[in-house]
Amino acid sequence: MMFRTPLNKLKNLSIPSILVWFTLALTQSACTAQPVETKAQMLVFGTLVQITTYTHNKTQAEKAIHAVETRFQQFHHEWHAWEKGGIVSKMNQAIQQQQPIQIADSVKEFILKSQQLAKQSDYLFDPGIGTLIALWGFHSEHWQGPPPSATQIAHWLKSRPSIADLYFKDNLLYSRNSDVSLDFGGNAKGLALDIAIQELRAEGIENAVVNIGGDMRAIGHKNGRDVWAIGIQDPSDPQRALAEVDLSGDLSIVTSGTYQRYFEWQGQRFSHILNPNSGYPATGLVSVTVIHPDATTADAAATALLIAGPQHWREIARKMGIQEVLVIDENGQIQQTKAMEKRTKLL
Repeated sequence: MMFRTPLNKLKNLSIPSILVWFTLALTQSACTAQPVETKAQMLVFGTLVQITTYTHNKTQAEKAIHAVETRFQQFHHEWHAWEKGGIVSKMNQAIQQQQPIQIADSVKEFILKSQQLAKQSDYLFDPGIGTLIALWGFHSEHWQGPPPSATQIAHWLKSRPSIADLYFKDNLLYSRNSDVSLDFGGNAKGLALDIAIQELRAEGIENAVVNIGGDMRAIGHKNGRDVWAIGIQDPSDPQRALAEVDLSGDLSIVTSGTYQRYFEWQGQRFSHILNPNSGYPATGLVSVTVIHPDATTADAAATALLIAGPQHWREIARKMGIQEVLVIDENGQIQQTKAMEKRTKLL
């Protein structure tokens, strides 16, 4: 069974570079009824979220999807970088005021994981750079420039706030640098994918795919033959796929691209993916696709590798333990790891 998401429904949203296109093949024995496909979609995180399950109990599937939707609406409010009243806003306010803040175990766990991923990436992925993101105007719904001045960027670099500045005493969060502003745009969608799969499995769902604006995590029944064929967008023509990869088992596929969110100023394009070491948008690569079992890790790695650029992405991938990567540079050239080549078909 093959089904596609109409691209015209996505063109006004933030669309990562995985083309929303996949195939599920399940082998069924002669005495087993065909699983029922249940689909739902919602608008969360400023993009389209799609959930598709395959079960023998439609009521069970609908209950599971509702549980995911409820978690997602809560997640959007709590983790939105500039949503007042959410946990990120509260943490940033406490950091700015140089006050400790009590946080839940789940939030602490995510921050610790993000710190580990940031360290492994040599802090190319760094959720502590919210003030830099705001300086470039990417904390608003419309990105239009002008870019910040060289003086403003130099001033930011002098402080160089980082998630590494945070530390804990039990569940009290402290910061050594009051300029830290948390923004988990680099791995929050990955966390949301992982949470969604946890919710579905808690409700007994074992065959499903969750798609957040093109970033996906798919699970399939191990007693059958499961193949999810996913197309990767051509950055120069996002309506077209330039490669197809096959997923099986439990895997995530996440793409970061400089062509997804940007503004143009005086004939120059400025991407929302910023290099914390320079203060300027990443250059050299236009798209990075990562496959990994953990979507949070895949999301962070895709960001870090894109910032690392053509010369250093393999080194950062090794440090982050990422084996399956496909990158596209500004000239349209494709490079892959050997592990990725085994599952990729160029179109």
